[in-house]
Order: sequence, then C-alpha cells, then structure tokens
Amino acid sequence: MKAILRSAVLAATAATALAMTTAPANAAGAVAFTGEATINCFGCGPSSGSANLAVTGTVNGTTQVATHGSWNATAGFSVNEPSATCPATGSASGSVSGAGFTVTFNWTRVGATAVITTAGHINGGGSAAFKADAALPCGAVGVKATFAGSVAGA
Repeated sequence: MKAILRSAVLAATAATALAMTTAPANAAGAVAFTGEATINCFGCGPSSGSANLAVTGTVNGTTQVATHGSWNATAGFSVNEPSATCPATGSASGSVSGAGFTVTFNWTRVGATAVITTAGHINGGGSAAFKADAALPCGAVGVKATFAGSVAGA
C-alpha cells in the first residue's frame, strides 16, 4: 500500500498544481485518500461499483482525518471497462459523500493510474493509483482493488 500511495502522490502533483490554478474559490479543499473498491464486472463494458474511503485533508472548510480501514466516506459509481481495451483503459463517474461534504467525480484510467476531475465541495482534480487484489481476467465478477490518491481545488 505504501508503494501505491507514493506512486499516486507523485502522479497527483501535476494534476493538483493544475487544479490549484483553475478551480473556483468557492470550492476550495485538498485531500489525500485511500480506499477499497469493488467493481461488479471488470472488463464487461458498462458496470457499477462502490468504495469505502479514508479521506484526510480539508473539505468544505472542515478538516477530515481518517486512516486506511477507518472509513469516513463512501462512493458509488458507474464504470466503463470496455472488453476491447481491457485491462488497459477505463473510465468512471460517481459521487463521494462524507461528513459534511459531497463531491462528484469523473476519472479516466490508463493502466493502474486514473486522472480525476471533481465538482461539488472540491472543484478541481487529481489522480489515483489502483492495485487489484488478484489477477484481472477480463470479465471477472466482483473485482476488489485498493487505491490511493489526492485531489485539490483552489
């Protein structure tokens, strides 16, 4: 998990810098997160999933503090992992809700890294890195993955 977090933080640096220069002032915040996600069917085209997140940082003027496994936010999302490009690319959209905040998101994933845009209590962007808990045969049902990343808005 530490290696995936390091990768996500490095990848998020450029996206976070961009978000800090382009997001409106009324949606400020910056968070790092880790989590565990389940996708109903990986590489089957359109599907859905859910996740538990540990969010640490500032959202909606409130400091959030959590550690991996001590979840303080949940997510639901629609995912598209096309069989023709599985497992190389995918995309998703959904929302994350926690104590006093809601953020909608879109991500585009290439390999294990996703570039994220957000709206709501954080208008900005960032990135995340994913690690599946097992080999990823396309068409697999109930795929579980851990992830880590960050998003920011100015």
